[in-house]
Amino acid sequence: MSQHLAGMALPSITLGTGLRPPKDVHRLVGWALDMGYRSFDTAALYGTEAAIGRAIRDSGIDRRELFITVKVRGNEYGCRARVHQAIERSLDALGTSFADMVVPHWPLPMVRALPSTFAQMLDARAEGLVRGVGLSNASSAMVRAVRTETGEWPLVNQLHLSPIVGQADFTRFAETVPVGIQAYRVLESGSGLMQTRVISELSRQYGCTPTQLLIGWQLGLGHRVVLGASTQEQLGANLDTRPLELAPSDSQRLARLDRFSLAKPDPVTHFEL
Repeated sequence: MSQHLAGMALPSITLGTGLRPPKDVHRLVGWALDMGYRSFDTAALYGTEAAIGRAIRDSGIDRRELFITVKVRGNEYGCRARVHQAIERSLDALGTSFADMVVPHWPLPMVRALPSTFAQMLDARAEGLVRGVGLSNASSAMVRAVRTETGEWPLVNQLHLSPIVGQADFTRFAETVPVGIQAYRVLESGSGLMQTRVISELSRQYGCTPTQLLIGWQLGLGHRVVLGASTQEQLGANLDTRPLELAPSDSQRLARLDRFSLAKPDPVTHFEL
């Protein structure tokens, strides 16, 4: 048995809600809903679930039109009761009876609980708490372990992915298995990527902004993206982006910007409860 991404109707663009005060998130999600955003990524660790729930209720938009992703923290892994309670707490905070997708926040291979936690999330799906189960920051080996343990592929793998964090090993792997990629940190804010000559030249060549180039490239590869924003202008610019089909030589120019073999922090060693 396998999950099917197409059947889950996961939108191409999702608004990420981490690293912002709840008051700001409530305002941003309200703006986003008015503009047409229908997918939101949150986590217990972010402390933004209640703010998202309020914004959705204030909007009057039917919950069934939305796609909401929640995450379970590492200190809940490996115990069916804790995993289910963590999901239920997130649902209570959001004011909804189900989540569209749940993912373990980090793979934490050192605690050896990812496959069992994924299985427990599948149990939550059977109970109607969630509609789909994905992974976050997982390597191809971790995905294979989950598949071996449960017989199912994750719906998506949420992955730090950009020209400077190319994740070539996983993107090649994903071409051979039914696992979608949902890329985050695609703009690499604060890294200087947007100001590089390559990005400037390709943006002019394709008649778009650097933001539209980097998002459009990911969409053109068939990836979904999770994007942050702090203003209405940024929300609009993100949503206005269309998939870009870059010439192979131009894709190679972007790929040559890759500075890291793995995202930072490294998901193999990163420990976060």
